[in-house]
Amino acid sequence: MTYIGATKTMSITYGTQSWTQDVSAFVGTNQAMSFSIAASTGANMNLQQLRNVEFTYTVAQGSVIANYVDDQGNTIAPSVTTSGDITTAYTTEQKNIPGYTYQSSNGAAQAGNYTVNDQTVNYVYTRNQGTIDVTYIDQTTGQVLTKKDLSDGTNDPANYTTGADIKSYTDKGYELVSDDYPSQGAVFTDTPQHYVVYLIQKSVVSSEQKQVNETIHYVYEDGTKAAEDYKATPLNFTRTVTTNQVTGEKIYGEWQAENGNSFAKVVSPVIKGETPDQAQIDEVMGVTADTTDIEKKVIYKRNQGTIDVTYIDETTGQVMTKKDLSGGTDDPSNYTTADDIKSYTDKGYELVSSDYPDGGTIFTDEAQHYTVKLKHGIINETDKKAVNQVIHYVYKDTGDKAAEDHTATLGFSRTISTDKVTKEKTYSDWAADNADSFSEVVSPVLKGYTADQLKVSEMTGITSDTADISVTVSYTRNQGTIDVTYIDETIGKVLSTKDLSGGTGDSSNYTTVDTIKSYTDKGYELVSSDYPEDGTKFADDPQHYVVRLKHGTVVETENKSVNEVIHYVYDNGDKAADNYKATIVFSRTITTDKVTGEKTNSDWTADNGGRFAAVLSPIIKDYIASQLKIDEMTGITVDTADIEKTVVYHKVPAGIIVPPVLPEKPSKPSDNQPKTPTAKAVKDNKTKDILPSTGDSQKSQIVLTLLGIMVVIASPLAILFKRKKQY
Repeated sequence: MTYIGATKTMSITYGTQSWTQDVSAFVGTNQAMSFSIAASTGANMNLQQLRNVEFTYTVAQGSVIANYVDDQGNTIAPSVTTSGDITTAYTTEQKNIPGYTYQSSNGAAQAGNYTVNDQTVNYVYTRNQGTIDVTYIDQTTGQVLTKKDLSDGTNDPANYTTGADIKSYTDKGYELVSDDYPSQGAVFTDTPQHYVVYLIQKSVVSSEQKQVNETIHYVYEDGTKAAEDYKATPLNFTRTVTTNQVTGEKIYGEWQAENGNSFAKVVSPVIKGETPDQAQIDEVMGVTADTTDIEKKVIYKRNQGTIDVTYIDETTGQVMTKKDLSGGTDDPSNYTTADDIKSYTDKGYELVSSDYPDGGTIFTDEAQHYTVKLKHGIINETDKKAVNQVIHYVYKDTGDKAAEDHTATLGFSRTISTDKVTKEKTYSDWAADNADSFSEVVSPVLKGYTADQLKVSEMTGITSDTADISVTVSYTRNQGTIDVTYIDETIGKVLSTKDLSGGTGDSSNYTTVDTIKSYTDKGYELVSSDYPEDGTKFADDPQHYVVRLKHGTVVETENKSVNEVIHYVYDNGDKAADNYKATIVFSRTITTDKVTGEKTNSDWTADNGGRFAAVLSPIIKDYIASQLKIDEMTGITVDTADIEKTVVYHKVPAGIIVPPVLPEKPSKPSDNQPKTPTAKAVKDNKTKDILPSTGDSQKSQIVLTLLGIMVVIASPLAILFKRKKQY
């Protein structure tokens, strides 16, 4: 026996026979059922056994079916079935179904657990309603003409087109601008749909014309026609007229000139013997379509000829008289200028020119102007004038004539013009006949004399008004000059100057002897003099001489000494030996200026260069000197104070044997060491140290002295050593 749960079929096989049965009707919606086999033996008590050859166990399954329906129960989307083990969780899903809006659910829960029986969840939706609006807008005014509102179920056709409504507007004069509504109609959708139809008020443009005319009439004074009328080419104007087909309103454009906006000027016709009151009709500008037709009238009058003859005084530039004549055109003037011209020439005038015809003239349409020019007659005369120059040459001291006078003359002329009309006289400027200046004149040279003016300079700018010129040149006897300058050469100054003057060739009557003596008496000494000893004479050229002097002086010598003394004493102060003495002598010169008395001192100088030689101390038996020698002293100057030194002699201790090389008292200095040596003596003995006492060899003395000192030092040491040994 076999059962297939998916198909709900059960099969039984017994031997070679098989039975199959669909048990779905029996099972129904139950998902979990038990299977049992029951049999009856009736009244028999035999044992019936069923052998279970194979048993396959499967877990019970549950199913959930999700249905999607509208509020009328109609399926609007495929159902969704899910299966799973019983007691396990399941979920269902709400769908987004175009054109529908979810409302609610019924049946099983939208989420739960599978059970042994199938579960059904019903999702209920309501049908969406779509909206469409179509707005008709007058684009000319911006106003909404009408609005069409449509609504129905989603995805249903709108069953509307704009054609009929648009036609209703075009019939009223509108024009379609744009229409975004679908031409085949629209379908309702979940989203509202908005459409716009734009229309514009249709306009019809037409044109309008207008014309402006100009007419000029030419007439005589009596109003009769004088010439053909002038008619200008008309000025044409056009404008547009725009008519709104909806409202009937008309809009007019600006008038536009087609052939200009002005009438050109028109020159009036020439009619012989006649003159128009307007020579031309001026240009008419700024003509517009609103300008009325223009009419002008030109009136012609009979011409009158005029003649004027003007008489001009050309000398003064003034008009003397004017003759005015008039008459009909082509009539003779019956006038000549002869009589009037004669009346003026009789008064002193002269005819210059006349353009009036000699035989007269006739009147014409044009005015005629003639001129007669006259001038004043003139009588000219010449006037003369002279300017003279005289130069006198005289001696200054007597005033007598020194040379012939120099004379020169400049001539001047002018014209005197007499006006025959006014009798007035006019004078021209004076003009030089040949020159307007007197040339330079060099004064004559007179030997031995000098002119106060070597020349009389050129005189320019001479005019007729210049007075006669008189110049005197005076001659003076030449004067010679001599100067003698006395110079102090010592200080470089001029002591005095002697200025002499006199006539050329005369003796100066001067010598320098007395003046030089006056200076030598004051202490001066003559250095040189270039002035002649016997004097000199004045000459034309200045003479310059120089006498040079210097200050006389007196020179004296001054001496000064610096002494050195060395004392030799015992330590008790008693004299141990004779003093040693040396002297340095300094000298200088004193120069006295005999003129000023001023004294000038030279530097001090030492005879031996300014030093004291080294001096060895005398050797005294049994005594030791505190200084074996007094060292050399250098840098001695005149300002150095006298020098005193003391050498002290100390007794040599007992037991020290000092050879008796010196007498009890120091002897006098040897011949090589003066008792009072001078700086020179010291200089002579510079290379040899001197013993001021005995003159014995210094070397032996030094040896003995050193031995004595050693004995003095060694004795205590010997005693100390001896005592130490005894211990």
